[in-house]
Amino acid sequence: MKKNNSKAGKPLFFSMSFAFLAEYLPNAVGRSPGTIASYRDTLTIFRRYVCEELDMKIGTFCFSHCTRACVLEFLEYLKKQGNQSSTRNHRLAGLKGYLAYAADMDVALQSIWLEVKRIKAHRVVKMEKTIMYEPQFRTILEQIPNNRKGVRNRTILILLYETAQRISELVSLKLSNLRLEGDKPYIHVLGKGRKERYIAITRLTAEHLKTYLLYYHGKDSVNTDFVFYTVSKGVAHSISQRSVQEFLQQYARAAREQDATIPLKVHPHVLRRSKATTLYQNGMPLPLVSSFLGHSLLETTRIYAKPSLEMMSNALQGVNPGDYTSEEPNWLGKEDLLAIKCGIR
Repeated sequence: MKKNNSKAGKPLFFSMSFAFLAEYLPNAVGRSPGTIASYRDTLTIFRRYVCEELDMKIGTFCFSHCTRACVLEFLEYLKKQGNQSSTRNHRLAGLKGYLAYAADMDVALQSIWLEVKRIKAHRVVKMEKTIMYEPQFRTILEQIPNNRKGVRNRTILILLYETAQRISELVSLKLSNLRLEGDKPYIHVLGKGRKERYIAITRLTAEHLKTYLLYYHGKDSVNTDFVFYTVSKGVAHSISQRSVQEFLQQYARAAREQDATIPLKVHPHVLRRSKATTLYQNGMPLPLVSSFLGHSLLETTRIYAKPSLEMMSNALQGVNPGDYTSEEPNWLGKEDLLAIKCGIR
């Protein structure tokens, strides 16, 4: 599609989508692949709505057609499709993000963006996020077979949990990121927004990694710098996030037969959130947990790390409200001052 393509002088709605997804999000603002995929999904779903419900095409749908009423009808369409309020809010935010970019590129689109920007998100009841505790995680690990692939999968899950990495960070790990020797082994991570951080690991986790490296990076292994990889047609690629998600869910499903408290859906982010909560509840200060996770804002960490009931109970017991029953009111004998305070004479 040509840049600045238009119909009768009106810019087409999707004329900026390629630059938005391929240039602006990854390069100008450093958004992660997952975030970019989410924006792409939103624009794709909106395009289907335009084609199927409005009977318009990419080559005819202009920014001027994207009115407040149009977006509200799109949200209603999503509701009829069975989308929850949180999902509809997510799609609305995606459209607002794209329109903000378009309005920045073309000042004539400012009024359209402002009109859509005023649409309020649906109220959503915030549910407690799923977390697991170490005994549950150990039960999941016990489901992994003791074979070559099992060594890889066990190492991946242990590293995900112990370091609380994002799955995108783990699949991108290179051999050069590992520091396994010495008394204080650690890994070097390039995180979200290209922010670097160093994560300390235990000696036991380092030994798991060394065992894995003997299997997958020995003399007869394929030549690749990716720590975790798969081979397709003789070429090594980093293992996919989907693959990790699938075998984690498979082991969690088997573990649930032994421990019914294991959540129905266990995904890599649950491990990250669980480790953060465990560290916090075991006494690690919240700012240090925040640094461990690679968060820029402490408020983001508060979403991950929740205090235990015991922590809240101990905090309440430590509060001494004092005894104020014997104190006399400080306004006694100050009638004139009270009158002034009440606005009278």
